[in-house]
Amino acid sequence: MGLTTYTAPALATETEPREKTRREVSQEPPYKVILHNDDYTPMEHVVAVLRKVIPRMSMRRAVSLMIEAHTRGKAVVHKCHKELAELYAEQLKSEGLTATIEPD
Repeated sequence: MGLTTYTAPALATETEPREKTRREVSQEPPYKVILHNDDYTPMEHVVAVLRKVIPRMSMRRAVSLMIEAHTRGKAVVHKCHKELAELYAEQLKSEGLTATIEPD
């Protein structure tokens, strides 16, 4: 009596989408999130808030931005679309920092 081997039918690992989606590029200019210096917020707090609010902000970048704002009066902490810039500015403000946005 011989052994027979069973071969499973090949299964497709990818399926074609039913609809093609198009990605549209925004015509809106990017906005800058600007951190303004103040004379009463501790530098450590500024660094901690920048790292908390801005995604993937490194310690080195946060310290550099804090020093720039301290010495020059302001620093651009991020560039993005308007709604996200507004969100970041509001989050910075809610943590006690002074922040504004403006078109790039």
